[in-house]
Amino acid sequence: MNVSPEDASRNGGYSLRQLGRVFWPYFKPFRRQIAGAVLALMLVAGALLVMGRGLAYLVDEGLSKQDPELLNRAVIATALIALCLAIGSYLRTTLVNQVGEQVLARIRSALFAHVLGLSPGWFESARTGDILARITTDTAIVQTVMTSTISMAVRNLILLVGGLVMLVLSSPKMSLVVLIVVPLVVAPMIVLGRRLRRASRLAQDRLADVAVQAEESVSAMRTVQAFARQGFVRAKFDGSVDNSLQAALSRVRLRGLMSGIVIFMVFGGISAILWVGGQDLLAGNISAGDLSSFVFYAFLVAASTGFLSDLAGELQRAAGAADRIAAMLQADETLPQPAVPRRIDPACDIACAFEDVDFAYPAAASRPAVSQIRFTVARGERVALVGPSGAGKSTLFHLLLRFYDPDQGRVIVGGQDLRETALDDLRGHIGIVSQDPALFSTTIRENILFGRPDAGETEMVAAAQQAEAHGFITELEGGYDTLVGEKGVRLSGGQRQRLAIARTILRDPGLLLLDEATSALDSRSEAAVQAALDNLSRNRTTLVIAHRLATVVRADRILLIDNGQITATGTHEELIVDSPLYRHLADLQFTTPTGSNTSMSDR
Repeated sequence: MNVSPEDASRNGGYSLRQLGRVFWPYFKPFRRQIAGAVLALMLVAGALLVMGRGLAYLVDEGLSKQDPELLNRAVIATALIALCLAIGSYLRTTLVNQVGEQVLARIRSALFAHVLGLSPGWFESARTGDILARITTDTAIVQTVMTSTISMAVRNLILLVGGLVMLVLSSPKMSLVVLIVVPLVVAPMIVLGRRLRRASRLAQDRLADVAVQAEESVSAMRTVQAFARQGFVRAKFDGSVDNSLQAALSRVRLRGLMSGIVIFMVFGGISAILWVGGQDLLAGNISAGDLSSFVFYAFLVAASTGFLSDLAGELQRAAGAADRIAAMLQADETLPQPAVPRRIDPACDIACAFEDVDFAYPAAASRPAVSQIRFTVARGERVALVGPSGAGKSTLFHLLLRFYDPDQGRVIVGGQDLRETALDDLRGHIGIVSQDPALFSTTIRENILFGRPDAGETEMVAAAQQAEAHGFITELEGGYDTLVGEKGVRLSGGQRQRLAIARTILRDPGLLLLDEATSALDSRSEAAVQAALDNLSRNRTTLVIAHRLATVVRADRILLIDNGQITATGTHEELIVDSPLYRHLADLQFTTPTGSNTSMSDR
């Protein structure tokens, strides 16, 4: 039965079987190494269990009979057991750590790949800091448990069971005490263990909140400082830290309570067992060697149980982290892909079309973003989208890129319904430059080549020249190998925009989407880049969200969008005459004082 991440979270996490189904594919390639680690664990546990009988032999045969030869054999046997213990420990540690490192590397890669494949709708409610916490912090917790805690838990469990068996074999009377002690030890581990798992997951969630606060605050540091809100942000962060601390302390208290109860019950039971064994020794029913091995096994059982009670806390903490990882891996908010995708035809006379499209964002399903959108763009046509802020212009770009599917109607590119095309084929056909371009914290060269990684040096430089970026790049000390800083912070807004334009030029797309790509440039750079974009747009379909008069008058056609609907269509001159809303927008946003840039600002 499939369980959604939301249901799992609501019910306190995934069951062990569900977690096994999620994570088993990552362990499956390492079945042999896991089998070898299990054998090594059994060798270590078996060596420790045999050592108890060796101790009895040493006392009864080597010491009590005062026979040097027997003593030598007993010591040699003990040394051989110790050698087996050392070899087994080496194999266990090596194999378990190798498997753990490789499995967690695969899980991290799978998590990141899965996140890359999720639709933008999923990110509307997801938090960047929480995503990063699951990929880094949660996987680190699981890794620690996999590489040490689990193997220690299995070893101590074998020692516990084996020690109990050896105790009963040494003295059948002990079986009655064991039957009483074991349930008293196991019961609090089960009851408190469930509460501890829920507390561990909550602690991980609160720790993720801290990561979210830190990531958002650092990303917006200039805004925080510009508004002098450091105190407010710090107080908010301290609140998240305090909530995380309280959740962690609650987990620690539960873990300590479980550990204390278990250890008390174990040593209380061991004391009872030792009392019964002492009575048998005094009555002559067992030898000194048997009592020595009996004491050895008793403390082996006590130590194993104590370890297990401590390790149970770590296992529950890891279970909480595994729940969060599994929830992300099971997130299934991806757009459906066609079984046999159709290819986009770049030579199709109809470059793109909207056929009675209605759409509302998942986070605001009751408020349509666009409705009854119907228009066709011919190949090679330049169409401008004009309208007030929030009218739905950017939403049309999102639908063209198939970030979302329309609720009603169809979106067509290159003669194909987007639902019937492969995403890589669609997005390889489209190039986009937005007002706020995204740059990566690497070199200028790598940022431009992101548009087409296989492009040569000459093509890259030519694209930079067309975008009027080559001049400022060559003036930098590192040239094309200059690091741009996080999100391009070392460059000016205009420089960042020109790199984004160069990246799109290098891509050589069949359909251009321009969210007023020149809005961040000064007058001189704007003229040069606008000319480059005009050259790039020639014989190429271009849709542009227009904020400047120069863009509007160059368009073959203008679509006036208001409240998610197309209210008028025509040229600039036609709409000035026929559309009061367009005329009003033109008066407010296209007209500027003499000598300044002619621009249409966002509102």
